Amino acid sequence: MFQVADFYGCSHGTIVDRFKRFSLKSRGHLGLRRPIKISKEKLTSLYNHPLSAIQIAKKFGFSKSGIEKKIKQLKIKTRGNLHRKYSRYKKLPFTGSLKEKAYLIGFRLGDLNVYHTNQVIVVRGSTTKPNQAKLITGLFKNYGGVTTTLAKRGTIEQCVYLDRSFDFLLPKQDSIEAWIKNCPLCFLSFFAGYFDAEGCVTIHRNSRLNFAGFEIQTYDKNILYQSWEQLKKLNIYAPKPAVSQPAGYIGKNGVVNNQNSWRLSIFAKESVWKLLNHFGCLLRHEDKRKKLIKVKNNLLKRNILHRGIKVIKLNKIELPQHNHQ
Repeated sequence: MFQVADFYGCSHGTIVDRFKRFSLKSRGHLGLRRPIKISKEKLTSLYNHPLSAIQIAKKFGFSKSGIEKKIKQLKIKTRGNLHRKYSRYKKLPFTGSLKEKAYLIGFRLGDLNVYHTNQVIVVRGSTTKPNQAKLITGLFKNYGGVTTTLAKRGTIEQCVYLDRSFDFLLPKQDSIEAWIKNCPLCFLSFFAGYFDAEGCVTIHRNSRLNFAGFEIQTYDKNILYQSWEQLKKLNIYAPKPAVSQPAGYIGKNGVVNNQNSWRLSIFAKESVWKLLNHFGCLLRHEDKRKKLIKVKNNLLKRNILHRGIKVIKLNKIELPQHNHQ
């Protein structure tokens, strides 16, 4: 069929399609491939050497699929995923604290794609910001292999191979787990991870004064609402999350929103100061940590030029303690 395709100057797929359309019967591969004549003992010995199926195929001049079929026919026990390409990376089980775990879950829900094979958790990230890639590397390099490549479109693509003890990163739900909500410090760690992935430190400007604060814009409506509720418990007040861009909105880059995009904004002076103290030390994104200095300076300026607005005490606020039963 490949030769027929070359003769007509078209693709192999086109010829296959014509065969189906005209109900022509193909010859298959009968008689075109030499049979694989390897004893079970020899194939078992080679496979347990260990050589991979593709290495055995190259050694004897067969196809990889042919060797795999022979292994199945002879009922030779396979190794599963242990010797696939990602097995070359040393993987260690998760040994971090609940605070670390909460941060990773928050960052995952905001920015990472996670799936699993039989024995490996695979984490993927894509960004245009070098410090975001640097953060991902720093989070996982002590637990498994991290590969980083620059795509043709200009994005930094990362892939991480982890032990199955990282199963807690698999769920992708629009909600915060109960154990995180029940502990203020774990929630703040979760919120810091989510903010590092989705949030921004921003300054709104008007004719009188600039207002520094924190914003998160995301499709995760429930996570924003639950975060808003948890922040209230810490006496950090903000307007209810609201729709920032409705479904069908077309951005400057031409991308259309498939669903409503929601925003949580925190600009009230006292709330910004409390949140700055609470999760400033928990943020890990280098770009966001640098901007915290601008936020603090902005609060100092707003306190001096209060013009009738409440002056707040800029005292250091202690982080809440763990609260786990």
